[in-house]
Amino acid sequence: MSAVQVVGLGLCTPVGTSAHMTLASLRAGLVRFAETEVLDAVAEPVRASRLSLLDASLSRTERMVALARQALTGVRPLMDALPPGRVPLYLGLPEAGLGPQVEQEALVAALLAQTEGRLDVVQVHAAGRAAFFEALASAQKDLHSGRAGALALVGAVDSLADSASLEAHVGARLHLGRPNPDGRIPGEAAGFVALARPSALKPLKLESFGVLLGTSLAVEPRPFAQSRPSLAEGLTEALHALRRDSATGGRCVDAVLACQPGDAFWATEFSRSYLRNAALMPEPLRVLVAGEGLGDAGAGAGPVMLGVALHRARWRQAGARRTLVYGSSDSGRIGACVVEMIRSAKEKA
Repeated sequence: MSAVQVVGLGLCTPVGTSAHMTLASLRAGLVRFAETEVLDAVAEPVRASRLSLLDASLSRTERMVALARQALTGVRPLMDALPPGRVPLYLGLPEAGLGPQVEQEALVAALLAQTEGRLDVVQVHAAGRAAFFEALASAQKDLHSGRAGALALVGAVDSLADSASLEAHVGARLHLGRPNPDGRIPGEAAGFVALARPSALKPLKLESFGVLLGTSLAVEPRPFAQSRPSLAEGLTEALHALRRDSATGGRCVDAVLACQPGDAFWATEFSRSYLRNAALMPEPLRVLVAGEGLGDAGAGAGPVMLGVALHRARWRQAGARRTLVYGSSDSGRIGACVVEMIRSAKEKA
């Protein structure tokens, strides 16, 4: 599959209400982990990574709507500069299971209202941390075939920081605390990435700051939700596919970004797939885990980590840099991509 250009980015997270604020905060090591009103089995407050601007009483869907609408403002100027017409949207959402069910119709209606009808929702992927990568794969395929026109918007949003979701974490003993020292800190995030065919850059006067070289999808037969030891078959398959993709050229990456929380299960999964794909991995190995700065942002972690991969300030050496970004859902769906940061004409000068 041919590469596509990344031409826009909008983010909203607990550490920043814009892409610039979020990426600068993550680079500085800032976090927003705080105690909540929900108590666990030993009467201790559950910690979460929450956007403090949102009222704690909001439902999961209401929090997701607020996060997504704010993230959309980052790509709205790009959409307004385009010729009249609808922009196809590929959206990643939470997987079914933990936490209240998301009111998808209300969320989509809010996004359409925010853009005054400029969006055309093409496909929704409810796959948790893998959802953004499934949406990326769909958009890349449609841009390559011409079905999506010249430009597409890929987004993902999730919140596990509402009271009902936190209570679900307590019931499942997933939260980090005395009852479970190998737990996770629930979080939330939203992000939108604008992708364009290379041929559209000049006619639409778009500037590319990165290239999506390839995406791959897989399914883990022994997922986290089944409480069995991970053999990392799904992630191994996804990384094998990226190595074979002609767009990536089989070259190794310079860093790895994982959309995972801090549970030991995910470290084991990556370690085993790393040993089977050493030729793809950086030397020395550098891995940044989303849970360290965002907590478990679920489906919303994908666009944030893609933004981190393309954040120019991360790199001190000249030249393009390649990053592997991947996400594994609790139910076993897995997605991965390789992106390459490119320098602007001003930086090259």
